[in-house]
Amino acid sequence: DLKLNMTINCKKRIKGTYFPPGDKSISHRILILTGQAVGESQISNLLEGEDVLNTLKVMKMLGANIKKKDGKYIVFGLPPGALFEPTKSLDFGNSGTGIRLLSGIISSNNIKAKLIGDKSLSARPMRRVTDHLKKIGAIIKLRKDSFPPMSIQGVGDAVPFKYDILIPSAQIKSAIMLSALNTKGLVEIKEYKSTRDHTENMLKAMGYNIRVKEDLTHRYIKMKNDKDLKNIKYNVPGDPSSAAFFITAACLKPGSKLVIKNMLYNKTRIGFIKTLKKMGAEIQVINKRKVNFEILADLKIDQKKFLKPTILEANDVPLQVDEIPILSIAASFAGGKSVFKGLKELTVKESNRLELVHQNLKNMGVKSEVKGFDLHIYGNYELKKGGAKIIHHHDHRIVMSFYIANLICIKNNVIKDKSSVKTSYPSFFKDTGKYFH
Repeated sequence: DLKLNMTINCKKRIKGTYFPPGDKSISHRILILTGQAVGESQISNLLEGEDVLNTLKVMKMLGANIKKKDGKYIVFGLPPGALFEPTKSLDFGNSGTGIRLLSGIISSNNIKAKLIGDKSLSARPMRRVTDHLKKIGAIIKLRKDSFPPMSIQGVGDAVPFKYDILIPSAQIKSAIMLSALNTKGLVEIKEYKSTRDHTENMLKAMGYNIRVKEDLTHRYIKMKNDKDLKNIKYNVPGDPSSAAFFITAACLKPGSKLVIKNMLYNKTRIGFIKTLKKMGAEIQVINKRKVNFEILADLKIDQKKFLKPTILEANDVPLQVDEIPILSIAASFAGGKSVFKGLKELTVKESNRLELVHQNLKNMGVKSEVKGFDLHIYGNYELKKGGAKIIHHHDHRIVMSFYIANLICIKNNVIKDKSSVKTSYPSFFKDTGKYFH
């Protein structure tokens, strides 16, 4: 661990050609969907973080046959409606995506299951998903009517519904879409804010009967289960939320040069790139292409000047909600005050991220204020005093953001117990060792 702690300090810059790990959102979803497709599917570049591996274990317990061979995952799925009843509790560890998405699929199968998670997951709200799933006829019980453990008695003859989704959440939408796989008739979803659309894209790539329309205010999804889900060979693109730590690091320090290869460039996932560009980041997007209905790209960063402060409006937050912690580091090293508005959703993540970002910035010597749900950061180009004991409540994104913050601190910050990083980015510390010189 000593050697790891020495890899990033204020004298370093980032250089090289970087392949981000497989996308986390896509890894969860492709395991679930290939697990519902009859025949052999192949997945390469699957993210082997704890969250995804928990989804993989749960899919096996529900009857999918999944094996690893030559670095690829081979999946033989079951048709919708044919899930096995699990013999023990399904443990999702830290994964909000895993538990919420799979609650959708279980709800429309005639099986009983208990879904559990770790301490942090057991404090995350589930009603936003389960209230929708109860409509189809599933019987769902939650601790204190809100939190995991969750027991579900699914239903074999789910009622098709029209859903209006008011909270912008891809997890709610995907849970409903997954329940639709075993629902006879037309399921319609109306979404009021565009959220990540990987489930839709994957269903299209697997030949399912799904239609998606979008106008300025809504997205409309129609699904009918009159076509099989076809098996697929799927290469998981690089995760922009993981790459965000390296991309932001490269934009922080003039003199950095980084090429990022094979990254997911889905418009619902790259809000942070727009924000960095507005702050004066020198990011070039090259080689954009479409594979399996997802846009991929390579990026080139050649940073010559310091960043400028920015104001991020509340309606831009949903598309970069996971990147706010690392963007706050960028704002600290920009000349002037930045404001990130409307961060309410950050208070119900793996931790209260808003509070932790604010506290840790202050402790490392950055002036920061929270007003309502707005975060005000007073940045400048001076190195921060650093040496802060980082309070992270085992939240992987807080750990990684404040580790990267060592680039702009005179004394390195102290992070006790970095194990939470394994949930989303197991090779993070090895990668920082590779690209920071």
